[in-house]
Amino acid sequence: MVAVSVAGVTPTPAQVRNAVESHCRFWNERDQASWSALFADQVTFDDPVGAPTKHGADAVRDSWERSLTPGRSWTLIPTRIIVCADEAAVLIRNEGDIHGKQVVVESVEIWKVRLDGLVVAVRAYFESDPTVNSEYFVPT
Repeated sequence: MVAVSVAGVTPTPAQVRNAVESHCRFWNERDQASWSALFADQVTFDDPVGAPTKHGADAVRDSWERSLTPGRSWTLIPTRIIVCADEAAVLIRNEGDIHGKQVVVESVEIWKVRLDGLVVAVRAYFESDPTVNSEYFVPT
């Protein structure tokens, strides 16, 4: 089945895919300004699902600062992106270094993109690494 967009109502599949791929590229390049520009002002983050929803520019900044701090870094490797209408289901291999401990976390993420290509919602599902005792994996 080929993903289609409804002219003038949903972004194209290429726009949705580009938003996800750009997220990973800018994150891995540590380009915070370009990464932050991918998100609409009213973006919501459920990361992880079950934690309180985070909203707007503060959520964008906090997501970056929480993940990329001294002693903590992540590299994102999208292994599958499935686009349908204005959303993408994404499998991501998250390779992390948490205070010298190498971890791998597989996530399933749902990205919603509006007509202008900006991201309006991210919902992330993952299991924490049981070998790492870190507040990072505790929903807050």
